[in-house]
Amino acid sequence: MCCATPAYAATCAPRTLVHIITVDVTPGVSAQTFAAQPRGLYRIGSDKMRIEEALDSANGIHGLIVIAEPNIWMANLYDNTGKHIVDPGPTLFAKAPVFGMPELSPKLLDLEFGCEAEFLTANAALAVRSEQIGDTGYTVYRVDDNLDAVEILEKAGSNTPAFARYYHQGKLALVLRYDLYSTGLANNPDLFVPPSGVRYSEAK
Repeated sequence: MCCATPAYAATCAPRTLVHIITVDVTPGVSAQTFAAQPRGLYRIGSDKMRIEEALDSANGIHGLIVIAEPNIWMANLYDNTGKHIVDPGPTLFAKAPVFGMPELSPKLLDLEFGCEAEFLTANAALAVRSEQIGDTGYTVYRVDDNLDAVEILEKAGSNTPAFARYYHQGKLALVLRYDLYSTGLANNPDLFVPPSGVRYSEAK
């Protein structure tokens, strides 16, 4: 065995159902825009996920993505149309990066919703400072990779993410606020089947 496996190569696979709601609160993003509307996510195991987007009436889109590998359904609930995709593999993992921009390094891309604590542990992240936002105090954990970095903010003593920040070349690029972070929920298989009443076309 010649080479060690990178700490960031682990597969995110929550053992129980996780429900997360986030909002983009990046400075400069207007709260009135679609980009700043809540986005919901459910996931369990390595192969099942559901992503619920807010209604974008200006563009006629109400997005819903349901993943039960190898099947992926992308539905527009605004007009009840959608696409069905079969993942060709070879790995059949439902990935949910907190920050999915193409410029991210593999190490930082490995930060996934539902596995934030595992990411911090794998990267031996330590608290770098305390921070006050409004009336609430937070503990800040940071993982650097060259000129980029991610930070997870937790309410003091909570062990639950409250904010996530991405820094690109030293500049703050994106901030997400966690409005809900529920773990250990009872499994609900109905979340991972395609919604009825949607006309699906097969992706080629």
